[in-house]
Amino acid sequence: MSTEFEHRVTTGPSAPEAPETGDAAIDAVLADLATAQDAPLAQRIDEGERALAALQSRLNDLGGA
Repeated sequence: MSTEFEHRVTTGPSAPEAPETGDAAIDAVLADLATAQDAPLAQRIDEGERALAALQSRLNDLGGA
């Protein structure tokens, strides 16, 4: 019988759920970023940079409205 602590140590934390913004493009990027939390560091960095670029682009689009 394992304790809750042992279970968390052996299984690790689960990936966080991505928030839903209502913007399909942003929701997709955030979902990819959340999924990447279980990936190797290089992939997490790549997804983080992609998310940053997508968010900045979306903000620029809104600023021109």
